[in-house]
Amino acid sequence: MNRADHHYEAWCERDGRSWSIDVPELRIHTYAHTLAEAEEMARDAIAGVRDLPLDEVSVTLHVQGAESHVAEARRAREARDLAVLREREALVGAIDALRDIGASQRDIALLLGISHQRVSQISAERSRTAV
Repeated sequence: MNRADHHYEAWCERDGRSWSIDVPELRIHTYAHTLAEAEEMARDAIAGVRDLPLDEVSVTLHVQGAESHVAEARRAREARDLAVLREREALVGAIDALRDIGASQRDIALLLGISHQRVSQISAERSRTAV
């Protein structure tokens, strides 16, 4: 089995200088000093209650009072990562098409709004991955 087989949601709330952690599904409550420790403490408590090896337990942490902001930041990061991939694919396609019609590296750079060095770099990366 892997960690995905035993996945739980843990809700964290700041409690003075520590974090209070609840795993509602199992009625588990524990504490930790940091969020990194919170994940480990929750996993350890779950493994103990469910009699599972620690490496088979995974936890998603949610923070009371900030969850919607954290979720929005995660969605924004995922959208950014996807946009970066799409931009890369579009640049490769445009560079290939412009090279096919005989455009110079500097002309390609001008049209795409990137440096001629970046055009060269993308072309070199493309050549390496095509082999």
